[in-house]
Amino acid sequence: MLNRVLILAVCFGALLVGGCNKPVEGAASDDKQQATSGDAQGGGAKKSESERILIPVEVSHPQRADISAYFETTTRIVAEKRVEVLSKGTGMCLSVNAEEGDRVKAGTVLAELDKTEMDAQMRQTLIQVEQRKTAYQIAERSVAEGIGAPVERDNTKFAYDQAKALLDINQAQLKHQTITAPIGGVVTRRNIQTGLLVSPGMPVFSLVDTDSYVLPIQVPEKELSRLSVGQEARVRVDTMEGQEFTAKVRRINPSVDPLSGTVKVVLDFTAEDKTKLRDAAFARVRLVMETHKNALVVPKDAVIEENARMYLMTVLPEPQANGQGQPTTPAATPEAAAKPEEKAYVAQRVEVKTGLEDSNNIEVLSGADDNTQVVVLGQHTLKQNSYVTITSAEKELKAREGVSFDDAIAAAKKKSEAEAKKQKEMEEAAAK
Repeated sequence: MLNRVLILAVCFGALLVGGCNKPVEGAASDDKQQATSGDAQGGGAKKSESERILIPVEVSHPQRADISAYFETTTRIVAEKRVEVLSKGTGMCLSVNAEEGDRVKAGTVLAELDKTEMDAQMRQTLIQVEQRKTAYQIAERSVAEGIGAPVERDNTKFAYDQAKALLDINQAQLKHQTITAPIGGVVTRRNIQTGLLVSPGMPVFSLVDTDSYVLPIQVPEKELSRLSVGQEARVRVDTMEGQEFTAKVRRINPSVDPLSGTVKVVLDFTAEDKTKLRDAAFARVRLVMETHKNALVVPKDAVIEENARMYLMTVLPEPQANGQGQPTTPAATPEAAAKPEEKAYVAQRVEVKTGLEDSNNIEVLSGADDNTQVVVLGQHTLKQNSYVTITSAEKELKAREGVSFDDAIAAAKKKSEAEAKKQKEMEEAAAK
């Protein structure tokens, strides 16, 4: 495939340097016009006028398509729901039940800590609760029978309530010996392992809710009037090369960052796309700022910019090119007659007014229409009124199918030298 591309480049280069090697009449240069006006001085001038070179070019008609203007930037995917799981318990880690990359639900057990000490405290507290309960019941019965003091009943009631509160504390501490997921999501980091002594406040896991993936971007303040909720953006993620996602503006910050002069805009993905993304992945964003429907577009490479003006090289059939309505069909030569399908055209430089542009195309507002034949390959070497022949990359490749790269280089070099020699002879003949 690489050799085919290189051969194609060499072939077009040779054709542009040496032409198609088809003697036809073309637009006369200044030297050739002088030679034509002095044709009475010799037959060489007439020969130079009749032997002109056709320059091969590829052409296409403008297309109708939707074209958009974009604001382009880069950023990283962010999860709005991100949790650092901290241990509330203390003790040796007995088991780890989740690894990085695992998807867990809220309440899923992530790790277990040693509960031996907590169990002992729990049993002790349960005994105290039963003792305080019994004492309170006896005191209450004594007051009812008139043999006990109310103050004694109240004191046992307070002791009983205190024991129950201590039981609640011990139950909570025992529960903290089991580390669970506070939210559903994906485990992105694990800082705990079996046998590790864990203390309260120690970070043990990181969880990310993939359903909360968003794309924050910073848009310049001057673009604020062109922003709106629901506005679309095209997103490419480096971890998923070749795939493009569509995101929409969900939220626009009402304030402007005074340091950067930008506005924070949050883009949202579809639920299906969120399952394919990764946290903190690098993303390239093209926010659609304006769209023109069914616009007349041409390839960006076809446009020639000069002195802040835009031009297209177009081609017209030869009889229409002299601007006076008179055909300028050249006298046929034996080689031209042998290939009647190869028709001569004349290149015209046309100034155009352009509009929106994207990475591939540019909108043409005036200067060309749907029927204009625009030169899309070889336009940078053309001059006004140059004679050209229409070809294509596929045609040139097919004509040279089976030619090796070295043979193509040698043929191009040989042809270039022959054309240079021929041109020199014509100039010498015209000068006589």
